[in-house]
Amino acid sequence: MILPDPDHVAPGPGQPQQHPVRTTAVVIFATLILLALTVPQALVNWTRNFDPNPLQETVLSFAQWVQTASRDLRLNAPYVHGRALFLKLTGKEEG
Repeated sequence: MILPDPDHVAPGPGQPQQHPVRTTAVVIFATLILLALTVPQALVNWTRNFDPNPLQETVLSFAQWVQTASRDLRLNAPYVHGRALFLKLTGKEEG
């Protein structure tokens, strides 16, 4: 049995993207923004792990602003409900 040469695979149907790196970057950053808005507590916790310095304080205040905005707009509702269900099912307490 002869296998096809993997370096010369025919392209699939359709047109190749003109800017695949740009498209990939947009998808990655859009995903990070979506996560920051829907699970903002993670952003705050991540920022608190940095060594204290002026930049960390600025990033932390921005993360807290994102958390407040997300809570006010109820964008974090799925996370809040999911976390409450997790705590209920596992018998763990908030902490």
